[in-house]
Amino acid sequence: MTAALTLLAYAGLLTVIGPRLIDRAGWTSAAPRLAIATWFTLAASVVLAVALAGVALVMPMGGFSGGATGIVATCLQALQSRYGPIAGSVLGVLGATLTWLLPALLVVAGAVVARRTSAERAGLRSRLASMEVDHALGVVVAGSPRPAAYCIPGSGGTVVVTTGAIDLLDREGLEAVLAHERAHLAGRHHSLVAAAVAAQLVLGRLPLFAALPDRVARLVELAADDAAARGGNRRVLARSLLDFAAARGAEAGALAVAGGDTVARIERLLDGPARPGVAGLGSILGGNAAAVAAPVIVAAIPVLTTVGMVCCPI
Repeated sequence: MTAALTLLAYAGLLTVIGPRLIDRAGWTSAAPRLAIATWFTLAASVVLAVALAGVALVMPMGGFSGGATGIVATCLQALQSRYGPIAGSVLGVLGATLTWLLPALLVVAGAVVARRTSAERAGLRSRLASMEVDHALGVVVAGSPRPAAYCIPGSGGTVVVTTGAIDLLDREGLEAVLAHERAHLAGRHHSLVAAAVAAQLVLGRLPLFAALPDRVARLVELAADDAAARGGNRRVLARSLLDFAAARGAEAGALAVAGGDTVARIERLLDGPARPGVAGLGSILGGNAAAVAAPVIVAAIPVLTTVGMVCCPI
């Protein structure tokens, strides 16, 4: 019981202070991919802590008998013996709920988001079917005077550029924009955003999960900027972003080059923020590892105690 309460308290505390710690960290803009990994690590740590709390709640302080049925029976008997028939049964149901319900809801939410985004992309692709394909650029050209560029994942991915964008940008700037969009496709950024949205659907009342989609969407833009800037001048991409600043009305279901806080992205490209050093990187990775290990260690303590009692009785 103590381990279960400790895990639930840890999960609750992490959902509150986790977003504040990441938002205040100075390295997230300089290392967006690492920041994305950190956000998802904290989210996974919360889910793991809740699931393990359910296991710790019903874990009997003794050995198991038989297969899966025997384990369930042993756990239930131990709870009823300690807390009474009614309270023990309630705790057994609560433990099973904590262990299985949250992961199941996340899987269902993921399926719902995947189905919804798939329908949106199918609608986009049907509208693109009649548009011209520029084989030299490897893009679909949409006839629109408004400068815009975005990508649609699936079937190898599709990058769409309007005629307004082609007219607005020089060759170097257009290549920087296309590199940004292809970085989204190569990094499967749509999947990351979709996973964040699915988690928010289930746990959106908690601060960590409420902030997850917005933070991930912003960070994937920075990651795509970095990937595009590796092959050319950061100032070229910054200039292109400035040209696209007024073109934020990209289609639903797509990630656009002018997405996110464009002004902050331009300043970041021009300033070139310093990435974490070896010591800083080690601290960040160590913190992520600790976030995952903490609930496992707390849940393992009663198990190890049980093994010690069975193997080395006093």
